[in-house]
Amino acid sequence: MLQGMDLLPKDTEMIMKRLDELTSKVDSILEMSKEILRFLENRRSVHVHQDLPPDVMSLLSLPGSLRRTVLAIYKLGEATAEELSEETGRKRAMECSYANQLVRMGYLKKKRKGRKVVFYIGNNSSRGS
Repeated sequence: MLQGMDLLPKDTEMIMKRLDELTSKVDSILEMSKEILRFLENRRSVHVHQDLPPDVMSLLSLPGSLRRTVLAIYKLGEATAEELSEETGRKRAMECSYANQLVRMGYLKKKRKGRKVVFYIGNNSSRGS
């Protein structure tokens, strides 16, 4: 009977630790969403091109790896996989794969410039259609 009571404080301690971890993760997600909002607001005021960015919730729904590629494209305007890899610090092949996945999902478009493939944010994206 006493052993059962000994487990209760340990269980409570474990639950509190897990709650602290979850709180920390939620806080980081909220901070990231604020960062994305600030980025998009700045982008609208500069408005380098007429394309409308995906809404914040769409960006937040993307896995971090794809979101990082989208944000690099926002910053660069348009880029090859090599330029994306320089911006994100990841391998060119990974960026090429992520960018092509984003094209299939409707977040990006691509075009050829000579022998190179350039990724960019297109207006009238087909997401959700």
